[in-house]
Amino acid sequence: MERINPFSFYDFGKTIQTLIELSGELPSQRVFWPLWQAKVKMEGLLGGQPIPIGITDGKAREAYLRMNSLWDERFQTKDAEGKSSLRFPDEKDPPIKEWELNWIRSAVSEFETVFAEEMRETATYFVPRRGIYHTPALVDAADNTFPADLQPHIPQKAKDDWKAAGRCLAFNLLSASGFHVARAVEACLEVYYQLFSGRAGATLHGWKDYISALEKIAEKEPTPCPSKKTLTELDQMREDYRNPIVHPRVVLTEGDARMLFANGESLIIAMAQEIAEAGKGVQHPLQLEGGSNTKAPDIPEAAVTAGA
Repeated sequence: MERINPFSFYDFGKTIQTLIELSGELPSQRVFWPLWQAKVKMEGLLGGQPIPIGITDGKAREAYLRMNSLWDERFQTKDAEGKSSLRFPDEKDPPIKEWELNWIRSAVSEFETVFAEEMRETATYFVPRRGIYHTPALVDAADNTFPADLQPHIPQKAKDDWKAAGRCLAFNLLSASGFHVARAVEACLEVYYQLFSGRAGATLHGWKDYISALEKIAEKEPTPCPSKKTLTELDQMREDYRNPIVHPRVVLTEGDARMLFANGESLIIAMAQEIAEAGKGVQHPLQLEGGSNTKAPDIPEAAVTAGA
């Protein structure tokens, strides 16, 4: 998927129109600039700008070759070694005949007929704004919603799923958006669990297992400690959204998807904040469960970085 600047179509059409509107016998100075601009635009179209073309390619190529032929004849010169160079027109140059312009105009007319048909079948869509979200940001950089200082504490796989969630929300793929939100939250939950359990790289079967294990740690009220409020909100999201959306009979509405998106954002930020603060703590999570450790080893780097 690529973003297209719609103005490029207007600019292309205006440039070509400027050339084909030339009529009569004209001084070469009058034709120089419109011909050069039109030639460049047609060359760009043949190169896939602003979009690749299919059945129009042959007619576009013919129009370009005719433009280029007139250009080479009137505005290019060759030295003794046969090397071409640009030659600017002057008043002594013979005028460009009307038939020469008509020759180009007829090729452009044929191109326009085929191009109009191809564009009629080309998939072009407008993506409406979702709430307060700026559409390009939602499509390309949804993870920028997380504060910059917390970005290092959010796993890359959570960011990747969050970008996918934002893109799906923008394109009205609402159930898919909810699915990616749940995956992003779970990716962060893994790191959250690894830090407070002291088990770097460990994973459990599902959300319920993570939440139950973290609740047991929280009951002992160690320092640092997972927030009971965060765990309650995680469990609520698990029951209300995460479990239901895995079933094909559940289809999210836009309201559901946007609420889940906002809920997932707040949970990821909450967990990232706790991960960041725990990384500054004075007591290692391995002491939290056993109580028999006499020495607290360093917090595993993998548990407190985005790459965990």
